[in-house]
Amino acid sequence: MEVITVWGSPGGGKTTLSLELAKHISEKTKENVVLIFTEDQASPLSYLFPSLNKEGGSLGKIITMAGFDQEELLKTLVNHPKNKYLAFLGYRSEDSKRSYPEVVEPQVIDLFVTLGQKFKYAIIDGQSSFHNDWITQYGLRYGSCVMVGGGDLKSIAFFNGTTAMLQDFTGFRDNVIQVLNNPWDFDSWLLVGDKYGGVDYAFPYSMDIQMAYLEETSIKSLKQTKRNREFVDALSQLSQELLQEENSVQKNKKRKPGFLAKQPKKERIKKEKTSKRKLFKIPFRKAKEEIE
Repeated sequence: MEVITVWGSPGGGKTTLSLELAKHISEKTKENVVLIFTEDQASPLSYLFPSLNKEGGSLGKIITMAGFDQEELLKTLVNHPKNKYLAFLGYRSEDSKRSYPEVVEPQVIDLFVTLGQKFKYAIIDGQSSFHNDWITQYGLRYGSCVMVGGGDLKSIAFFNGTTAMLQDFTGFRDNVIQVLNNPWDFDSWLLVGDKYGGVDYAFPYSMDIQMAYLEETSIKSLKQTKRNREFVDALSQLSQELLQEENSVQKNKKRKPGFLAKQPKKERIKKEKTSKRKLFKIPFRKAKEEIE
């Protein structure tokens, strides 16, 4: 089973990107995908899919259950009502980590071993405070990492004080993809994003995603429209890179340094010729010049 961890600054859009990646990869590959929500005090299951509130069980219960098997795990999953390849696992609105015994690392390993019997991909919606969550740590150690930063100064301050602690995690150190996300409807985010020193993908604000959240329809597939074309294009390219990386024999080769490291002073080569203006896959210094 291939593990992809979406980790980054608080409020930067980790859950949104995790969900869209899970939907996109499951639909594209027709392989079984499980999305694990690690947040317990504001469970995404309760506000993203309120109509499925009675489905499945709690991540807290299954992970602390002694000797659980695949049958018990399948009962805990929340299955997508229309996409047979996609399932969700998380805490429920009525519980939290404090409702259960403390989780230890061997229990997390058992969880992923059991999940691997059914799923080809596991996408982890990681916690920003990774040191308090064994599942996020597992993903950062054994999988690829999509590191999400928001287009605000608070996110930059977060990475300044956090990324140095992650250098011991193999997935973060060697397989990190740097993403800038704009969860809010304002225009200055690219100028703030320039302070990151360059990223791989930029996800602009999407009104369609915001409306789906407000209308409680986030579980539906995200269709490309004029309003979210750049978001969907970036999502498609990010998914493609993740799938290629997971299937490559060169999976363990070194990637670029983290958000705050200095990037090489050379332009990245575009993979396809197009007249469309794309802000992702180019250094933000160049994007800033285009805006000005």
